Amino acid sequence: MGDDSEFSRGYIKGFKEGLFNAWDELVKLTGRGYTPRELQIMIKSTRSALLQKVERKMAEIEEALGRKIFSREEEIAGVALSDLMPGMSLCFKEERAEKGVEFAKKLREKGAELLSISRIHPDQIRARLNIDGEMIWLTKSELTLNEKNIEFVSPTNLPVLAEAIHEFLEKKGGNVIFIEGLEYLCTQNDFKSVLKFIQLINEQVVIKKGFLILSIKPSTMDPREFSLVERELSQVA
Repeated sequence: MGDDSEFSRGYIKGFKEGLFNAWDELVKLTGRGYTPRELQIMIKSTRSALLQKVERKMAEIEEALGRKIFSREEEIAGVALSDLMPGMSLCFKEERAEKGVEFAKKLREKGAELLSISRIHPDQIRARLNIDGEMIWLTKSELTLNEKNIEFVSPTNLPVLAEAIHEFLEKKGGNVIFIEGLEYLCTQNDFKSVLKFIQLINEQVVIKKGFLILSIKPSTMDPREFSLVERELSQVA
């Protein structure tokens, strides 16, 4: 009985603190002159980031107790599938598109539709990475015109690429956008345009309650530019 009472008091205390903290954050945002639509997007994006704070708090409690007390589902690069929330954007820093692909496949297994945007030819993606779904090949090659059933977009045509993503997310909630080759887009466009492109996609993902997964090789990007991309995302692993 004592354990039940202690648990109940602890639960109510945490519930109360959580509500007060959330209210304080909302008050701060409303005092900065944002439009209602901007507030909606920012609040949803902030909600996704709360999972990281919860994870840190769980780790602190386990360290203080000297034992594991919280169960966690399967993790990929430190990101637990159980922590995923619609509207999240994840970035995996890796030399080859492996962890990002694995995460996309896990979401696919849970019933999500997948749109893959990559510098890699779709046939190679299917064979090498073993994923399926809709695919867009980033290429400027004229040879593409001779290939049937291959959807492609020039890396310099960001508006067309953004529209394709928008149409895909409109199909249903929970859809997944996987992008491999952001560094390629940066070499073909000025960085500000690419950053605006990421911001636009991220907003659409939040509104449509989908998921954005980026697989990036940091060594191929300017550190300052990469840090700006990181700030737009819910979690970086």
